[in-house]
Amino acid sequence: MINSHWKWTTNVKITVRDLQGKVLEVKEIHNLLTTVGLGMVIDLMQAGGPADGKIRYMGVGSNATPPAIAQTQLIAETFRKAVTSQAEITSTSLRTIVYIAPAEAVGWIKEIGWFSSPTAGAGANTGIMISRILYSRNKTALESIQVDRVDTIAEA
Repeated sequence: MINSHWKWTTNVKITVRDLQGKVLEVKEIHNLLTTVGLGMVIDLMQAGGPADGKIRYMGVGSNATPPAIAQTQLIAETFRKAVTSQAEITSTSLRTIVYIAPAEAVGWIKEIGWFSSPTAGAGANTGIMISRILYSRNKTALESIQVDRVDTIAEA
């Protein structure tokens, strides 16, 4: 019998810049993977599952309730944006970037979530929320935010 143990880790780096490009803040956060996000991986491996598990959107919200594995959506989603870019770093790592322009998502950001599957759309609460983090910033129209997410799947 061969025992194989793999783990999925995901880490987020948030960079805030002013209008001139000066870095105002860099924050690194470990991501909580949700049960529905992990279940999507199993669904991808069987017939009749979703067509793909691509991360399509990132949403932000105004609620600071701690992340919990059973959550399926943001608590109070206020803004959603399609992924800006996505690229394989290695055969087992994927980087997903979302850029929030100065005029976008102005106001309190307290939660961030990522949404996968073909059912994910521009509207709030669509798709499968694969993960969620807390991040607190009162974003103004004088700054941009870039969110870099790196997912790695490896033998543990």
